[in-house]
Amino acid sequence: MKAAILLMDNCFGTGINGILDALIAANYSLIKSGAMPLFEWELVSLDGNRVTPTNGLRIEADCDLASFIARPEQPDIWIIPGIYQSASNFEKVQTAMRQSEVMIPVLQQHVADNKMIVCMCTGAFLLAQADLLGKNPALMHWRNEHHFRRAFPHLSIDSQNTIAEYGNLLCSIGGSMAYEYLVLRLVERFAGHQTAINTAKLLMMDLNAPPAAPYRAHQYQPEHQDALVQQAQLYLQRNSSQDISMVEVAQELNISDRQLKRRFAAALDCSPLQYLQRLRVNQACSLLEATQLPSNKIVLEVGYQDESSFRRLFKKQMAMTMESYRQQFGIQHQQHMAVG
Repeated sequence: MKAAILLMDNCFGTGINGILDALIAANYSLIKSGAMPLFEWELVSLDGNRVTPTNGLRIEADCDLASFIARPEQPDIWIIPGIYQSASNFEKVQTAMRQSEVMIPVLQQHVADNKMIVCMCTGAFLLAQADLLGKNPALMHWRNEHHFRRAFPHLSIDSQNTIAEYGNLLCSIGGSMAYEYLVLRLVERFAGHQTAINTAKLLMMDLNAPPAAPYRAHQYQPEHQDALVQQAQLYLQRNSSQDISMVEVAQELNISDRQLKRRFAAALDCSPLQYLQRLRVNQACSLLEATQLPSNKIVLEVGYQDESSFRRLFKKQMAMTMESYRQQFGIQHQQHMAVG
């Protein structure tokens, strides 16, 4: 089974290496079980030259795109890693999108031939350009959500699940380990469940990817220039542990409640209430990480009187309970890791 891996400048270099390591591990697992290796691959850049990922460690290409697609036999799988600099401003994203436009007909023909595309993180921009997502949400790291919504306002985003399958589209949210989880899913699909298990054990990974939501705590908020929304954010941050109504916030800023909601939606892709809820959940995460304060006390600390209501909110946003979050990220876990 032949895979083509797209290379571009400012791609996520760790992801490329993770893909290759997982494919090598899968072939090794097959050989150890007495089978033949299944996966072959080539690294394809637009011009055939080596590329410079965001980590600065250059990667050599095996072939240029024009020569590669001129061959009579085309790959079974196109693998599209994160191909845009994750922290780029929107102008840089637009430049990268223009550079990758040459891939649009290639991927469209690949799908028409009923072949698989494996897409990671900002590779979803290219799928959207090629109109291949349909009504399916794009998976990507949350740092890129705002740029994607700006470029493709008619499409939805999923930054909660780590992996999603849409027929012959296999997509991942991104992040270093998510690339290897994605290859494990690919291995399971084409080489079987046992080979996927053996490969996961070889890589010292779980077979199934964890939910992405817990890793989002304290993470990126989209940058914006709306001074009024910035004032509202500061007000909510300073008073998040108090009983706050959004009408009160709007009055503080001398605008209507409806205007406040509209401005938040434009600047942050959420409502003021959703922003406050996110603040409180993040504050709870900080306390779970750094203190031994009981969960019921944490609920009060972040401004909730109804413990069951906050627990539901926390589980909805973090995809786990408060106790599970503390077990994964809290002081006890850190001490255990240090001793081990």
